[in-house]
Amino acid sequence: MIELDFAVVNEDYSRYLVQDGTTLKVKIVVKKIFRSADMTPQGYPAAVSMDSMNAVAAIVPPALKSAPSKEPWSPTRDVGQELRFDPIEEKSQQYITNDGFRILVKPVLTKVFRYDKYNNFGEPIYSVNIQAITNIEKFSSIATS
Repeated sequence: MIELDFAVVNEDYSRYLVQDGTTLKVKIVVKKIFRSADMTPQGYPAAVSMDSMNAVAAIVPPALKSAPSKEPWSPTRDVGQELRFDPIEEKSQQYITNDGFRILVKPVLTKVFRYDKYNNFGEPIYSVNIQAITNIEKFSSIATS
């Protein structure tokens, strides 16, 4: 795999409204992009992979806040309540690679759990499952320096 340098075009949050009134902001931050040396007949890399991390923030209604929990949250011990949610807006993060491709990464929320524990801000702790939908496009107007 060949590591590519890239420019960040957009890393805005997608937003989801949870049934309890909380707005979850979700994005996938790409740290590294790799592609195979092999190319398809259409001129795309045969394989692309990324090193990334999920960034999630919650805007919690005041009525759901409480004192911070004394015991830390444990993903292996604590049982959360699964909540329904609806997308408010789903945005793709965009990256331009130094070899002429636009990489689009869209986070899609698939599960939301709320726990009966509270963070340092007094907000309920949420756990989410996110899937990344990735697309690659040719980008012909690469600036040369």
